[in-house]
Amino acid sequence: MAIYSDYDPFARVYNKYWGDEFTRFAFPLVERLVLRRLPPGASILDLCCGTGQMAATLTALGYSVTGVDGSPEMLRFARQNAPAATFVHADARSFTLPHRFDAAICIFDSLNHVMTAGELEDVFRCVRAALRGGAPFFFDLNLEAGFSLAWHDNFGIVEDDLLCVIRTSYDPEKKVACFDGTVMTQDNGWKRTDFTLRQKCHSPEEVLAALARAGLTGAEVYSLDDRRGLVPLAPRAERAFFLCRRR
Repeated sequence: MAIYSDYDPFARVYNKYWGDEFTRFAFPLVERLVLRRLPPGASILDLCCGTGQMAATLTALGYSVTGVDGSPEMLRFARQNAPAATFVHADARSFTLPHRFDAAICIFDSLNHVMTAGELEDVFRCVRAALRGGAPFFFDLNLEAGFSLAWHDNFGIVEDDLLCVIRTSYDPEKKVACFDGTVMTQDNGWKRTDFTLRQKCHSPEEVLAALARAGLTGAEVYSLDDRRGLVPLAPRAERAFFLCRRR
């Protein structure tokens, strides 16, 4: 199985414009649903760790963090952002690690990049193998409503030495979203890179079935309400948050 490294061309932009923003959004949920269950200094697996901002936040609190990502460029930034963490270049669908963890997280709809239910189950089996008995696993996914509402947009970023144009789309029949990007960087002349990132819309029912088959149990599913905060998964929720445990 090839290592998923499609974020390499986007790593610089992601590091500057996305990593901190989503960490600020997701950390209160990680704190409430995961960290309160852990002893001080617990070991945490940060799967699809991206550019390491969440790992930096967790290590600053005294946790032992190992980040796994398929993109060497994302990991290059992660090592700069979170020097106290350990980072491993591996694919979420097939990774193995030498020791087990007290918890695992996988945030910012990273698992939507897993394009089949079978491969999603592969991810969950790898996570289960990396966890101690009873350890929690927390992750989030974009849902149908989120793709339908948000993935029909065009936007750009302009800096003196960087241009980035993003075009998003969603095919409701195939349940596949596309994030088409063009990045131009200035380094002894302008260099252009075009790339496409794809996401799959997995239904909550499909995800729960894959978790059960992989031996991750006790699943709780939440969404965010503007007034009430974290609530049981609501109809037409744009994003789902899953919490389960190793059996």
